[in-house]
Amino acid sequence: MAKENKGRSARLLAFILALIMVASVLAYSFRNPSKPELREVKFDMGEDWRSWLEYIPNTTGYVVYFDYTEENDTLRSYIYNRTAHYIYNVSQNPYLFRDFRPSIAFFSRMMITDLYNCLIDVNRSKVYFAYKHKDTYKNFTMKVGRVVRWLYAMVDEVHPVILANPLYAMKIIDLMDNGTDCFLKDYGKYTSRINGSFSYTFLLAGESAKRALTDNGTPIADFYFEGYRMNGSIYEKVVGMHFIGYYYFVKTNETLNRTTYYYYKNYDD
Repeated sequence: MAKENKGRSARLLAFILALIMVASVLAYSFRNPSKPELREVKFDMGEDWRSWLEYIPNTTGYVVYFDYTEENDTLRSYIYNRTAHYIYNVSQNPYLFRDFRPSIAFFSRMMITDLYNCLIDVNRSKVYFAYKHKDTYKNFTMKVGRVVRWLYAMVDEVHPVILANPLYAMKIIDLMDNGTDCFLKDYGKYTSRINGSFSYTFLLAGESAKRALTDNGTPIADFYFEGYRMNGSIYEKVVGMHFIGYYYFVKTNETLNRTTYYYYKNYDD
């Protein structure tokens, strides 16, 4: 029993330490900062998840996006919890942000792709990364370092900051010159039908979607979108799917009860 309790205590301590490191992602500042240092930005990807997808390779199968500027307390708390979940449980690399620090008190937005690659909006503030060496790729400086067993490169001359596997970071830089092979090449016809902005989004595409969305082992869709936002005082969840077979919803097109409103729209393709 003592060994069992000791093991539980160790796991609990590890989880608490991981959450502390995750918290440093969302809230880190120097003591009494009067004004954040600014960094040079050579390229701007825009301010929204939709514009960021223009610089994500079309081979990407997994995308999750967090907007920490959400004003609703409940939804913002949900976003923080999802961030902790993805960094600690999904990517299983909570140590990454131990070596990455902004010089402001919070992140504005973050996108994680294929579990290990990040785009991070820290406005124009200067950031720091514990790197081992520098490489230059197409006039951009890549600061490369190893975090546990992962190799990462930080590119802070762009907005948002790139923190990713070096090869993935180079693909993003390539798309700044020529965006023909970006994520939207294959899936833009679906995302263009999803109107408005979101505070939290989750996307699966291609083989990642086929592996996750099955019916008795058979893939049923090659694209899935899930987004959360406030619509006035109402919490709104939007789901979009592209089926690769003949499937249908069994509910009526519009239903209304005391708490939930559903609306379904189908496209021919």
